[in-house]
Amino acid sequence: MIKNITKIFFLSLLLAQCEAMAQHRLVDQVKQDVNSMSLSIDNYKDAINKIAPALTHEETKDDAEAWYTAGEINFRLYDKCLKLKSVGQGVDETLMYSSLISGYNNLRQALKLDSVVSRDKHGDPKLEKDGSPKIKTKFSKKIIEIIYEHYDCYRLAGSVFYVNQKNYENAYTAWDIYTGLPFMDFMKRKKFKTDNKTIGKYCYMKGVAAKMSNNNSKALNSFIRAIELGYDDKDVFDFAINCAESEGNEHQLVELVKQAYEHYGKDDPKYITFLINYAITNKRYDDATRVIDMAISEYPNNAEYYDLKGVLIENQTGNIENSYEYFKKCIAIDPNHIRGNYDMGRYYYNIALKAEKDPNATSADILEKFSKAKPYLEKAYEAMPSNTAARDALTNIYYHLGDAEKLEQLEQAN
Repeated sequence: MIKNITKIFFLSLLLAQCEAMAQHRLVDQVKQDVNSMSLSIDNYKDAINKIAPALTHEETKDDAEAWYTAGEINFRLYDKCLKLKSVGQGVDETLMYSSLISGYNNLRQALKLDSVVSRDKHGDPKLEKDGSPKIKTKFSKKIIEIIYEHYDCYRLAGSVFYVNQKNYENAYTAWDIYTGLPFMDFMKRKKFKTDNKTIGKYCYMKGVAAKMSNNNSKALNSFIRAIELGYDDKDVFDFAINCAESEGNEHQLVELVKQAYEHYGKDDPKYITFLINYAITNKRYDDATRVIDMAISEYPNNAEYYDLKGVLIENQTGNIENSYEYFKKCIAIDPNHIRGNYDMGRYYYNIALKAEKDPNATSADILEKFSKAKPYLEKAYEAMPSNTAARDALTNIYYHLGDAEKLEQLEQAN
């Protein structure tokens, strides 16, 4: 029985060795096939399919040569398509640019695995000073050259995927390679004919591609990188702010709005409006006061800022009556300011409710105060019919003023 077990063991070992040899022969055969002739597109496709099993087989999945061979074939396929396209022949653009991405992924994996132990003339390992084996690379130099020579192709690939094919995920991947390569350690000795702002532009574009794929996290990181590299157009900030808000990344959201305000606060008040509302919501009244006073000082004719100042004082003191002068100033600058009309209407409405509880107030006084609130709230509600607080206040006002017609219209509208 022991003899049978031993026999089975050696047979299994022999089969494993044969399988390993078969996989390595497969890689060698594909290399020979590719190097032996000028291949057609179909030949390259067949070679890619033929070598695919070696990339997952246990015996060769960690073999740098297998990955290098696969990557080289993909790049040759791309080059073949590019050559045919340059002479006016039709090519499969999806295959062409996908092979560019596949080739890059193959070669990056080969780069990770590319290490060979240096040996002396006797076949013994050469040693480093610390006693560890001295390692040399076999394919790395070729890999770096192939990728570097095709660098600008990834910029074009991203555009084709995005514009022609609406393939936003592949567009993101191609531009991710394009924007990342100049900063990778293995490329540090190469001189790229581009500048940070141009790279930043394509960081922005890959961010848009990620946004189109509903990947807000990748999009946000891309937009932030674009800004870091000096591509800080207003659209970049607006996209980044939108993504940060969608991701619920409050810290990043506030930081981006602050940066956007520094760059474009004079052109768009929404940034400072956000900062003020954020400070008020979080009861950071000192911060809110500092920001709003600075805004009013710089832009004294901006109605929005006076209304926000009034809201801030109301929240800070708990009394809307302290905000009257600011709401009044807002309406004076812009009579159609929606929020300003609503807040001025709230002011008079609260005064009317307070008068209702005052035993010394006459009916005429109370009705006069309700009447003052009415036009402001009507203007605000007309512009914002979803404002239930304005609608409820108007219902009460029409009731007190005995305006049955408008009360009925309001009820029918809901």
